[in-house]
Amino acid sequence: MALLGGVVGLIVLVVVIVVASGGGGSSSSDHASSGGKSANGAAGAKAKSADARATTSAYRRESRAITRVLGYTPFISRGSPAKKEVALTIDDGPGPLTPQFVRTLQRLRAPATFFIVGQQLNTFDAGLKDEITAGFPIGDHTEQHQTLPPLSPSLQNKAIQDAALRIRSYGVPYPRLFRPPGGAFNATTVSTLRQHRMLAVLWTVDTGDFTRPGTAAIVDRAVNRAKNGAIILMHDGGGDRSQTLAALPEIIRRLRARGFQLVTVPQMLLHDPPSRQQARPLSNGA
Repeated sequence: MALLGGVVGLIVLVVVIVVASGGGGSSSSDHASSGGKSANGAAGAKAKSADARATTSAYRRESRAITRVLGYTPFISRGSPAKKEVALTIDDGPGPLTPQFVRTLQRLRAPATFFIVGQQLNTFDAGLKDEITAGFPIGDHTEQHQTLPPLSPSLQNKAIQDAALRIRSYGVPYPRLFRPPGGAFNATTVSTLRQHRMLAVLWTVDTGDFTRPGTAAIVDRAVNRAKNGAIILMHDGGGDRSQTLAALPEIIRRLRARGFQLVTVPQMLLHDPPSRQQARPLSNGA
């Protein structure tokens, strides 16, 4: 009995040592893994988020549509007249009212495409986060709203790339859409955009909201000038955009009353791609 008790005691001692050793190793491994994740920081998580978004079937289809259009034109100013579709586009943000723009669009179930000025993210990046969470497409509108043609090739590239990288850092794919400030671009811009696989998006209807003409005027211009395939230009940044925000629900209501379906720019390119003959806009309101 004494011998048996000694054997059992020895076995118990061995088991305790093995379990203790294994447990310690597991805890160290978990701690190292957790530490590695912390060291990678938010940038790694955002990159994974961007990769996840880029693999959705809807994103892949729309990205292919952009690539097809780039195959025959470097810019668009409208879709085709074949379908009764209209795209609302909103520039110069994010700004202080951008979260309210996003909430209004969500409440009315209205899609839109936002074109981001990189430096605005220094103060108003909460607006971009809201746009991303809501699922709105995000385009590049340069880092500092620079007029591009007077700039050298390297400075044009910097203006475009700096904003694109900042947008990418918020966990969305590298932008495929670009709006040149003022609608101004030249051969250097086209070459630079080709390197970045970006399509320049101009517009068919300028609401002139950046001049603050009054809510009624903004509504009338957006609705009365809309035709099939129209791309409508508005702003949520670059100044006081309370008139535009106030006009937005009525614009949406009246466009729908006229039978227009609201779509994003990528959706328009997928459903209703433009012709090979595109006209530049006459206004310079972007």
